[in-house]
Amino acid sequence: MRWNSLRGVVAVLVVIGAGACREQGNTAGRTDTSTVVQHGLNQRDELLLAAANVALPPPGVTPADLAEPSSIGAQLVAKNCAQCHELPSPAMHSATDWPSIARRMWLRMELLPPRLGVNVPTAAERFAILDYLTANALKVSGASLPPGSGRESFSQICSRCHALPDPRVHSREDWPTVFARMERNMERMKVPRPTREQTTDILLYLQTVASRQ
Repeated sequence: MRWNSLRGVVAVLVVIGAGACREQGNTAGRTDTSTVVQHGLNQRDELLLAAANVALPPPGVTPADLAEPSSIGAQLVAKNCAQCHELPSPAMHSATDWPSIARRMWLRMELLPPRLGVNVPTAAERFAILDYLTANALKVSGASLPPGSGRESFSQICSRCHALPDPRVHSREDWPTVFARMERNMERMKVPRPTREQTTDILLYLQTVASRQ
């Protein structure tokens, strides 16, 4: 499975970093065996691996779920972005956020050892990928949010991880499912989840605004 190959990539990166650390320790003439834990990794290795797992995107989509899946942009996103982690939905980030995120991913791909076989997109492919991601990005709320009870909670909680989505991007019926998925992502990414009162306020606001369409 793809997650197995991902763990292999992460493990290689961890071993590279840990090897450098152990080499420095050996020059001091001593090896710290008190930090050795399960799986043959020391505490630093475990922390690096945990950090890498936390930083990964939440469970993604399938290629068929992408907008215009037969387009060049969608095919390139599926081909390149799913090599190291779950396939992200373009709606995970806003159009203003995708350029910096994509550049960061390309830099990481370029730094990976060639033996891992990770394909690095060409300049032309990168333009096509970025065009596709920004064209299908999260639709943000704009300069001001529609009025309504719960607006402050929505603005405060949902802006911690991404640009504020337009409350009208989903229907009244769909928002509970979308919100539940966001809460699972927050838990996975170690972001404090909203209180029950905040959850009620946010859902009431989103459903009320969505029903005004």
